[in-house]
Amino acid sequence: MRQQEISARRDLLTRLAALPLFARLDAASLSELASAMVWMQLPGGERLFEQGDESDALYVLLYGRLAASRVHDDGTTHPVGTVGPGECVGEMGLLGDIPRSARVTALRDSELLRLPRPGFERLIARHPAAMLAMTRVALRRAQSGDPVTMAPHCFAVLPVSPGVDVHGFATRLARALGAEPEGALIDALHGRDRDAGWFSARESRSGRLIYVGDHDQSDCVLLLADGAAAPDPAHFDLPPVSLHVTQHLVLAQPGEPIPGRARAWLAALPMAVAHHHVRDAADLERVARRLSGKAIGLVLSGGGARGFAHIGVVRALREAGIHIDYVGGASIGAVIGAGVAADWSHEQMVETYRQCFYDTNPLSDWTFPFVSLRGGRKVSQLLRKAFGERDIEDLPLPFFAVSANLTAGALNVHERGPLWPALRATCAIPGVLPPVFQDGQVLVDGGVIDNLPVDEMRRRISGEIVACDVGGNYRLETVIEETELPPLWRMVAEWYAPLRRRRPSLAQILLRAGMVNSAATVSRRRKQTALLLKPTLPGVDLLEWREFHRAIDLGYQYTLRQVGGPKDALSYETPVLG
Repeated sequence: MRQQEISARRDLLTRLAALPLFARLDAASLSELASAMVWMQLPGGERLFEQGDESDALYVLLYGRLAASRVHDDGTTHPVGTVGPGECVGEMGLLGDIPRSARVTALRDSELLRLPRPGFERLIARHPAAMLAMTRVALRRAQSGDPVTMAPHCFAVLPVSPGVDVHGFATRLARALGAEPEGALIDALHGRDRDAGWFSARESRSGRLIYVGDHDQSDCVLLLADGAAAPDPAHFDLPPVSLHVTQHLVLAQPGEPIPGRARAWLAALPMAVAHHHVRDAADLERVARRLSGKAIGLVLSGGGARGFAHIGVVRALREAGIHIDYVGGASIGAVIGAGVAADWSHEQMVETYRQCFYDTNPLSDWTFPFVSLRGGRKVSQLLRKAFGERDIEDLPLPFFAVSANLTAGALNVHERGPLWPALRATCAIPGVLPPVFQDGQVLVDGGVIDNLPVDEMRRRISGEIVACDVGGNYRLETVIEETELPPLWRMVAEWYAPLRRRRPSLAQILLRAGMVNSAATVSRRRKQTALLLKPTLPGVDLLEWREFHRAIDLGYQYTLRQVGGPKDALSYETPVLG
């Protein structure tokens, strides 16, 4: 055997041994497996197999990326997920002896190992551990209702504004992704007439590849725009990409985002994309974490005045070095979360929310109870004053709020459009504040359906989730035993008595009733978090606005005990976050 062939075989055995699927095989078994496998190349855009084909082989991806999609009877195509290096594809059809359940296509030039059915059957007969590993993979894929997508490794940066520094941005992005620009950046000249092996070797060395001005071999396309300029479709000379390739709009900002500009850019692009504001190095690092699947999402629950504790929680998380990359919430959690997404400092958050909730009672505008106990004008005015006319898209950090859609009987997610009306909808406590009527829909407090919307965060990021639940520990209690209210004169007498009998107020009952329906949902959501915070808030009732400063301090002290202070700063690999 020639030296080159010996080296190639040695490399193949090393790769096979590193795969979890074959990790338990001994050297002799690995050698036998390697002899049964056929190395193959698949150019980007080529089909590996079609839905309905006979299941005649298992494939192991060494380099590149594959996309699986399901074709329906009406001709529409639904993405199933992507396959990255080290993963197998086609095992489900072989295990079940059924035709291919999906179409699999190469997203970019790929290298694979093909194991025909006879070799596969010998493998599972002699090595049950390998069969068990494949069965687990197949079951996870079958049970997942959402597309299974790996974090991208190959990125393309394309300009959609004249004069943007594409190469400079790509260089900074490479460093933020942990790669050296000299090895990671590829322009049209460097990549010309190269085969898949060249790209594979380069990706293995650098861990990431970033194509400047090209996208043919990319898993993710970044559209770089001047955030201070208006969009000009004349510069949108964008090549078509696969539906499995994610696309992101990056708005390079010279300062704070211009209100309404992000919405204009998103409306002008011919496709739906995620978007990012990049003002400085911290924003770029946030983008890198999001792209590489290491983002941290913060979810804040509803809970009335107990939600002020979120302000202290956020302060402690920041001091502990936990970078927040995405924010979502319900009710008061969404209101506080909007300040986090606006990138306000702790001092700015305290001052703004003090003016909104402490200096004035936001629920003091009583009205005739035709629809609600309060008119809602004061809450609207305070929210509008605090957040102005900005859109949700203008926030430096991505953000969503949830409300309960009484028209559709479903959760409504606000992540586009004017910010303050979305916040007004998410905190519209049924019976206390009037609903928000919007586009023919009746919207009330999001806590009615999901008071801790972790599921919605999971759909948006693949990293860790930190959640703070200030409503779960709350109990609405009374020592009174009665089935109906006593006469009015007795209630008045009890009110002025030295030891008056406490009854929950109507507002407390309505607020708590709106949270109870989502209690079971919250319990399930807690299991999806890497870090669940449940501050103990004795004496802070749902409507105790005067406990503003105390609730903040209780949230801060509690979170410090959970994650440590600045001297114990956390990284993304610490046990606290999974």
